[in-house]
Amino acid sequence: MDRAQFLADIAAAEVRPDDVLYLQRLGEDYRWRFVEPDAAAMTASQQPGEPAPDAWMFYSGPWPAGPPAELFPFFAELLAEMESMCGGDDRCRWPLDQPYPLQH
Repeated sequence: MDRAQFLADIAAAEVRPDDVLYLQRLGEDYRWRFVEPDAAAMTASQQPGEPAPDAWMFYSGPWPAGPPAELFPFFAELLAEMESMCGGDDRCRWPLDQPYPLQH
């Protein structure tokens, strides 16, 4: 589905507090589904016969409440985090060899 349909579809989902959401993008095609919160589901997120996605992520944090229009900023942020995996906006990652505390 395209990005607009993806956002509308996910905004209409009935999410429970313990749900784990899997998101992926392959080209301009977005998909999502709920997965079981166990190690097997996390490693087998790709369906048999599907090409590997360009970007993917799991989300299991708090879900915002409110009408769908108020959810779109949350989903845009979630997608921006996922898109950073394949050259999207810099999400302020630090090199592993930089000591803590992190500094710009």
